[in-house]
Amino acid sequence: MLQHKKNTNRRRDQLGASMIELLVSLLIFAFGMLGLVGMQNKTLAYSQISLYRSQATALSDDILDRMRADRANAKSGDWTTGLTDAAAGISGTAIADTDMKEWKTQVEALLPSGQASVTIGTGLNAGVVTISIQWDERGTTTTFQTMSSL
Repeated sequence: MLQHKKNTNRRRDQLGASMIELLVSLLIFAFGMLGLVGMQNKTLAYSQISLYRSQATALSDDILDRMRADRANAKSGDWTTGLTDAAAGISGTAIADTDMKEWKTQVEALLPSGQASVTIGTGLNAGVVTISIQWDERGTTTTFQTMSSL
């Protein structure tokens, strides 16, 4: 009889152990899920940054192609525009004016606080085009710059 009593006492000592193991495993699982949520959040943020940089690259290629189609006017400086010049402020019916207005409208629409400038070099840098595109990226201003010759 004594032996049977010892086994029952042992079982009573073990009764809460599985509940504690379950709670510990739930706690570990919860921290793991929080880590996954944090990684997903970072992934989305970096994906958005990558999208903005890809759009800036495509926009700079677009304006260079437009300028090469109107090479004579581009070399004479008709395509020059400042960083703070808005699309709404560009008027005119020349190819340079209409293309620049369309391009600046795209920059402003695709990039947050998007601004762009086109500068054409003179002297030793004649025919060298510098395109600068700026946008707001998580509270800081990011600048993408492309240089090419006409």
